[in-house]
Amino acid sequence: KQWYQRRVAITAGKNKRAQVQEKLAGKIPESLSEKFDFVRDISIVGGGSDKRGETVMEYITSNVPDCDTEDPELKDIVLSSVGTYYNDSFLVDDISEENESLLIANGWTCELTQENLRMWKKFIPEESVSLYKIFGTFDTISAAEFYNAQVNDQYRSVWDKSVSSLYVVDSITNNREIVYWSTKFPFPLQDRDYVFERSHSMDMASLKLEIANRSITHKSKPISSKFVRVAKYGSKLVIHGNKDLFQKGMSYCLTYYDDFGMPIPNQVKDKFANSKIPEFLEKVHDAALYLGATGKLYIPYPEPPKKRR
Repeated sequence: KQWYQRRVAITAGKNKRAQVQEKLAGKIPESLSEKFDFVRDISIVGGGSDKRGETVMEYITSNVPDCDTEDPELKDIVLSSVGTYYNDSFLVDDISEENESLLIANGWTCELTQENLRMWKKFIPEESVSLYKIFGTFDTISAAEFYNAQVNDQYRSVWDKSVSSLYVVDSITNNREIVYWSTKFPFPLQDRDYVFERSHSMDMASLKLEIANRSITHKSKPISSKFVRVAKYGSKLVIHGNKDLFQKGMSYCLTYYDDFGMPIPNQVKDKFANSKIPEFLEKVHDAALYLGATGKLYIPYPEPPKKRR
């Protein structure tokens, strides 16, 4: 019953956003900044000048001067956005193919080499965070199966024993949602939780699937004393099919960073990453094998990304 009520609420919010977008459609300029595109699609910006420099309504009126700021539906959307915003700059770069010269030139160093996997690391001192970039291949699963294993939240709660809770908070579009994830940490460390935006894209022409996660503060999921909230988190997974997206044989590039919210020596972080990230990817592979064998590919494939206005 709770799941059904949450889905009804999500659908209602999505429909209301669509109605307001339709009202504004005739007034939106041909070329808009990424920020307004984000506001228009997801209705999320900071709750004050300390987060975004101007409110949603101020931004809309500066770009759409003749819009009706007294429109009750528009005011409701603007009000609902207060208290929800990205936590930090998205630190993930666009390098998704293993070109050693390019990686080294951009500050990456190779940390680990295995039979079907190579892991690179980059430290960003001003953010006090390490990024990891993993290139790998699997011959026994398809790109679509690997993708499904990543976004099938219900099944991940089965195969990933570190998951306490994992579910969609708000479904914005067919290829964008807000996700809540709580995870178990070994004693004496306190368990962690995350709130992040997850976006998907699919390009059949280039045989590519993409999943990007970015930490976000969402007013429906306030910080709980039961968990340490991970405020700085981001990842991008680029999956390529060798022949197509559905035949066996694929490669991937995973770029990832995660600030645990406590002082941990870099050597300990690196040791943890060198063991846990490859272990996690093997579990994803096994989950993808299961989903492919049983035909349980019931998470919809992502729609192609929309063209920018």
